Amino acid sequence: MSVIRTEISRPPAPGGFRDDSGGAGTDVLLAGGLAQLAVELYDVAGIEEAVGLVLAYARRTTTCDCAGVVLVDRRKGLKTGGATDRRVEQADQLQLEYGEGPCVPVSREQPSVLVSDTIVDPRWPRWSPRVAELGLRSVLTVRLCTARSNLGALSLYAIHPGRFTAIDETTARLLARHAAVAIATVLDASTLRQAIETATLIGQAQGVLMERFTIDADQAFAVLGRYSQDNNIKLRIVAAELISTRRLSTRSPVAAADRSPAIG
Repeated sequence: MSVIRTEISRPPAPGGFRDDSGGAGTDVLLAGGLAQLAVELYDVAGIEEAVGLVLAYARRTTTCDCAGVVLVDRRKGLKTGGATDRRVEQADQLQLEYGEGPCVPVSREQPSVLVSDTIVDPRWPRWSPRVAELGLRSVLTVRLCTARSNLGALSLYAIHPGRFTAIDETTARLLARHAAVAIATVLDASTLRQAIETATLIGQAQGVLMERFTIDADQAFAVLGRYSQDNNIKLRIVAAELISTRRLSTRSPVAAADRSPAIG
């Protein structure tokens, strides 16, 4: 179900959201659109697909011209997660480069940030002028989070100043909640799948060592662990290499564990 909100020409409130009271019909359409989004997000196979769906619905249910998602990467900090427009990709990338912009505070603790006009907003002296040069004047950013995870931020952009209404903020927050649940579910499933795959690999690698050197499962695991530690290689990679090549390319793990012959 597509929900399209038409442009309303009321002037923006000074320094805040534009006055747009909406109506019961708008609420019904929005509720239907969000219900359909929830159904579609239930079947997503990956984060990229989930982000794409949320961005598409953001375009349909708010007054934004384009939108993007920035995600929290536990190892690298923030990273771009998807965008509907090349200008949004540039705007989000500038936030990562400068370490400033609405996604930075939102991704940490603030629930939302509104930029009524990037030309005059003083909060991010490097980011705001560059984004204004891209032709993006209004920005509404909301946090992507669950009860236990901070996942990033959803940003709505518009080419006119003072574009976003309180209804847009409410809609964006609802979209963000749906997106956060979907992304967290995908991440949890991916983590579980990776854990199962890793356990399977390690078990197979243990079997190779047990057969080759007549050792038990605990000794085989100790060999793999010692090799991983001594060579600073993840245990999963050690196991995969052993299964694939039937040997380990550097020092003998069995010798390192006070066993005799080398593998390979």
